[in-house]
Amino acid sequence: MVRHQPLQYYEPQLCLSCLTGIYGCRWKRYQRSHDDTTPWERLWFLLLTFTFGLTLTWLYFWWEVHNDYDEFNWYLYNRMGYWSDWSVPILMTTAAAFTYIAGLLVLALCHIAVGQQMNLHWLHKLQLGKVHSC
Repeated sequence: MVRHQPLQYYEPQLCLSCLTGIYGCRWKRYQRSHDDTTPWERLWFLLLTFTFGLTLTWLYFWWEVHNDYDEFNWYLYNRMGYWSDWSVPILMTTAAAFTYIAGLLVLALCHIAVGQQMNLHWLHKLQLGKVHSC
């Protein structure tokens, strides 16, 4: 009886799989790459960094303007004709967008740290474009 030995043994890399899976939806080992990041992906990283800065500034603005929430609501009441507290939904939406972008930026920096090729998933690119255009 002939006993076959496996040709290669791959150590499970759970952390790296989660890192590349969440950032670029590349869950399989053969989808990961140590090749250089493409110029387009570098451009997406710069856009991600720029959007992070904008959302951080916007979140800081809405966090610090808490004394003027009532003025903002009165302004909208005079324009629209009905009263609603718009400051809380704006603050919550800004905080959610900041958290999402900060998470993507941390994942991108982890890709750089471990030497993996950055390949942002198209859904993240779509969301990043939507946040940046607002």
